[in-house]
Amino acid sequence: MSVEMRAGKVVLQGRCGVEEAEKLLSLLLSHPDAGVVLEAETIHTALWQVLLAVRPSVEGEPRQAFCAQHLMPLIVGSGGREQGVG
Repeated sequence: MSVEMRAGKVVLQGRCGVEEAEKLLSLLLSHPDAGVVLEAETIHTALWQVLLAVRPSVEGEPRQAFCAQHLMPLIVGSGGREQGVG
């Protein structure tokens, strides 16, 4: 599994494909205080859309430079709940 709940956090690992978007959304909605840990090699844009909509706290950095530069500020900035990105 590339999206799983571990120690109260939603962990993204390996290659997170489009098929994981619904599971990510379900976990974040059923655990509204859960943060997200980015350990994934790749994250499909559908999962980024979920993260942008829900704006959970996020730990870690995406491996893709574009996502780190353009998407992460939208998630953790102005309204997002940053919990130690980096």
